[in-house]
Amino acid sequence: MPPSNRRVTFRTGSNVEIIGKEEGFFGSYYEATIFKCLGMGCYVVQYMNLLEDSGRKPLLDVVRLKDIRPIPPDRDADLDGFEVNQCVDVYDNEGWWVGEIKSKKRRGEYSVYFSSTKEEIVYSAPQIRTHMEWSNGSWTFQDDKTQQ
Repeated sequence: MPPSNRRVTFRTGSNVEIIGKEEGFFGSYYEATIFKCLGMGCYVVQYMNLLEDSGRKPLLDVVRLKDIRPIPPDRDADLDGFEVNQCVDVYDNEGWWVGEIKSKKRRGEYSVYFSSTKEEIVYSAPQIRTHMEWSNGSWTFQDDKTQQ
């Protein structure tokens, strides 16, 4: 049975991720905090790792509810390592990027392929997490299709 179509709202101070929608940022998520609720499904967010052009203050941005998701839950399975062909997120360039494990390298290192850029790059395990989709108010894990 598919999950119900639950409406999720966020409160000021909630930690969230914002999907990258601009050219060159598709398939990425950026950590932020809800700074202010504007109503009508719009929020002001303050990014945790992105700065204004001056480089001195965290970037503030207005985003729509459809572009916001909660911070994914931690997965104990990630401690056991990742499997070849597993869909993962990799932390790089101040955000989380969706990729696929292509091979295991040295202990704790993995080669990850990014279809958006057609690149394959090696990352250490602490930079990688299991990819999860936020849909209808719940998490779907790409590797086992369970929901949280």
